Amino acid sequence: MKFFNICYLSVFWGVSASAIQFPEIKIVKSRPEIFEVIGAYPPGQWNSPSVLSTVVMPNKRTFSQFGGLTPENTFSLENQLELRKKANQSFLGIVNKTVPLIPRPVCGASPETNTLNCFDLNKYGHYMASFPIPGALSTTPIFYDNAWLFGTAKGFLFKVEADPSNAYLPKLGKDNIYFWGTYARKIMSEFRPKPVYTEDGKITGAKPNKIAALPQGMKWVFPYSSESVGTPVVKNGYVYAFSASEYLQAIDWQTGKLAWATRLAPDSNLRMSSNSLLVTSSEVIVGTELGTVLFLNPKSGSIYWSWKIPSANEEQRALTQLPAGPDRFSAVVALPLLYKRNVIVSNAESMTQNLSLDSRAAIWSYPVGAVAQAKLYADNVIIGSSSGKVISLNTTSGKENWTTQLLKDASPIASIFLSRSGALFAASYKGQVFMLDPKTGKILAENLPIGDVNGEFFAGYDNAEACLSFAQEGFRCFYAKISKDQLSGS
Repeated sequence: MKFFNICYLSVFWGVSASAIQFPEIKIVKSRPEIFEVIGAYPPGQWNSPSVLSTVVMPNKRTFSQFGGLTPENTFSLENQLELRKKANQSFLGIVNKTVPLIPRPVCGASPETNTLNCFDLNKYGHYMASFPIPGALSTTPIFYDNAWLFGTAKGFLFKVEADPSNAYLPKLGKDNIYFWGTYARKIMSEFRPKPVYTEDGKITGAKPNKIAALPQGMKWVFPYSSESVGTPVVKNGYVYAFSASEYLQAIDWQTGKLAWATRLAPDSNLRMSSNSLLVTSSEVIVGTELGTVLFLNPKSGSIYWSWKIPSANEEQRALTQLPAGPDRFSAVVALPLLYKRNVIVSNAESMTQNLSLDSRAAIWSYPVGAVAQAKLYADNVIIGSSSGKVISLNTTSGKENWTTQLLKDASPIASIFLSRSGALFAASYKGQVFMLDPKTGKILAENLPIGDVNGEFFAGYDNAEACLSFAQEGFRCFYAKISKDQLSGS
């Protein structure tokens, strides 16, 4: 025992503090990463026709499988944060961390016949319920004004009341169960009025059928002569929606009655792309399959004016390394981007333009096409191109700030998204997600391809910043693990 004491004292008194070498502690910053934080997968056979890819590049992309989130609805990010803050606050200002998140359902196509699946975005994509609907889902579900809007391949567009007592899910209960049964077709036919033939003002033959009473929860049903397609837009008191027979229709949001219909075919110069629909208080902006952008009166459907997006010439193609020769796809597929009184439009292959809605002229042109909606960042517009590049242009001059080639095979960028953390997400059609610095275009992180993407990014919640619909595997949400000092714009 004395030996150890002597050794300890000799070491303690014989060595100065300055001579002791302590290990140096360094703060190591983690590298930026893309985390998949939510995954929702439809129950049933994965190879069922309703979950196979519906993406056909570029002009036949029709709908995003999962939806229900719009800036106006009560499930917006800001509203959810406010509700959770109030719910967590107790009488004395003490935070109650046991209060669960408010359910935030998103709904989409199902592998089962005539079925809609809904998942909870706030609980890691937890499966919530399946509902019977009249046909396979063929539009992006929309949630607006405490109601859901769905379109089906059987040619029905219907509005369904949301149920506040059941997490705001669609009120499609036992009264709709017959859509799953043997007599589903017969029941659906009762929603569709039969034609009435007249002779000298008198009805001949059978009298028109009386439309069946709507099941509980259904507010109205609007029948089409063909499949309902695209992403409907609710604006100005109307639902603006496409049908596969090349009609654009405005339907009264409250009553479900037709306000006007404009057939943009058979004139080939007026054919539509089913994703390119933007509505303001004064214009309905529609992209067409032959590269024309139409500007319509939102109250009457009459065409104000039209604009043909030109194809890039050989000199312009060489500038941005586009393939030589004429465009193979001139369709306007990307959703137009509105800012102030300007709109950014692109054809699918070779040209992006900034159009003035007031002067009805192009302010600038840049020779690159896109099938994804552009995004605004500071004084710039960011484009996910059809050649696998992401490009930043000045909104006023069209001057290039930076270009980053993401995809070596020059395949299209399916969607881009500016996250709340300040990073830019970009996704390929194969499901490869990249994270970029929106100021410099530097690639910060990327993942491996994880499945066919079907539609644009939609906003997530909390750590689920951006979500994508996947054709075979439901939807997935991603989180940008990055600090502000790792972004040059911060």
